Amino acid sequence: MPVIRSLSWSAARLVLAGLAVLTLAGCGGRGLYPVHGQLLYEDNDQPVTELAGFDITFTSEKMGTSARGTIQADGTFDLTTFKDNDGAAPGEYIVILTRPHRRPERPYVGDPVVDLAYEDPEKSDLRKEVKAEANQFTFKLRRLQHK
Repeated sequence: MPVIRSLSWSAARLVLAGLAVLTLAGCGGRGLYPVHGQLLYEDNDQPVTELAGFDITFTSEKMGTSARGTIQADGTFDLTTFKDNDGAAPGEYIVILTRPHRRPERPYVGDPVVDLAYEDPEKSDLRKEVKAEANQFTFKLRRLQHK
């Protein structure tokens, strides 16, 4: 009997070690593809520079995942899922823009310049499909209509 228990425990440790290796390999970003993009005004194709520091988020409820990027001064962004600029998993996404939080070192983040619907996943009409390849997206944004 002691030999059987010893073999069973050894087999269990081997299975657990194998599962740990597979889990760690899965967290390394496999299945992610580069996503780069730029935000432009729809009326003149100029970069939306006023959104520098904002976040752009691709979210898929169906896949239960999201990827985020910070908008640069020239309106460009690169997406991150696990580590900087590793991209996103292939699939359909809703895209939203998020204002940075006010902080003591950044008390003012500017007046809104584009349609506020882009901040709400239920109202945003921004949709993109990330493919299993390098992805390049251009979003043409509506200016905020002042009333």
